[in-house]
Amino acid sequence: MTDVFTQQLSEQIKQAASERRTLQIAGSKSKVPLALDIEEVSMLENSGIVAYEPSELVVTVKSGTKLTDLITVLAERDQMLAFEPPDYGNSTIGGTYACALTGPSRPFRGILRDFVLGTKMVDGQGQPLTFGGQMIKNVAGYDVSRMMAGSKGSMAVITELSLKVVPLVEEVTYSLEMPEAEAILFMNKMAGTTLPLSGCAYYEGKFFYRVFGEHQKQDATPCDNSVWLTLNPFQPQLQDNQKLWRVDTEGPAPSIPNTLAVGMCGQRRWVLADEAPAPYSTQWQSYFAPRDRDPAPVAKIKKGLKNVFDPHHVFTTL
Repeated sequence: MTDVFTQQLSEQIKQAASERRTLQIAGSKSKVPLALDIEEVSMLENSGIVAYEPSELVVTVKSGTKLTDLITVLAERDQMLAFEPPDYGNSTIGGTYACALTGPSRPFRGILRDFVLGTKMVDGQGQPLTFGGQMIKNVAGYDVSRMMAGSKGSMAVITELSLKVVPLVEEVTYSLEMPEAEAILFMNKMAGTTLPLSGCAYYEGKFFYRVFGEHQKQDATPCDNSVWLTLNPFQPQLQDNQKLWRVDTEGPAPSIPNTLAVGMCGQRRWVLADEAPAPYSTQWQSYFAPRDRDPAPVAKIKKGLKNVFDPHHVFTTL
């Protein structure tokens, strides 16, 4: 049965489609700004835990639920979100899913979409749709639930998410002073060992790595885990004329000039530059700027999916 919020949302979308108006889906607006002269679809009222089965490692949550609230509920049962999402300030799980945000554990535990089991959504024609389920074996056929991760609300409004969770683990962080180029090679070498890593980064002249569970004694300086909160999310103070870029690379790629931080075993760099320093770069300037440099095949696929899920182009594309 469709709930009241979804029914109202469906009618709002249908009316916008008939009047050729554009809508922008928003939560706390912590990652993407609201465009001028565009009607906002707020998801903040659509919050709360729908179902939680700790023994099955599955939680179903409404998309407007604050990350902090969800993490607190899971922690009470000694469980957590394995993809370690960054909180940009009252961030919601729906916004995190829409931007496909994963933290420093990405190379070791996987990305956000790896833990999505199912979704409920309303498409650009106002149709309530359900994909996937609450068990991995229910996810068959074209996996729309995972495909929508990172679409930034450009194709449908996500109302519910079913996520796989994992047991909460104890972690300890170590640091070593070394040059950036050496650290990039070292962190990739370490990733191929049996050490139970959950994070590797380079920041302010030091290589940091995080280990969980039982492990051998390390020839490095132990420190607290606060550096991961500094880097996830990474929001340095910038001068007015500076532009910060989040760059995705292959792990052992060479150093990039003016890099402030290296994360995710070298797969993510934070770089100061006037122009995009690499093909997969997204500008961060208080918010994430839209990425408009997709290769032609990727752009074609996105356009095709947009026309299927939002044929009237009701939702703004970010």
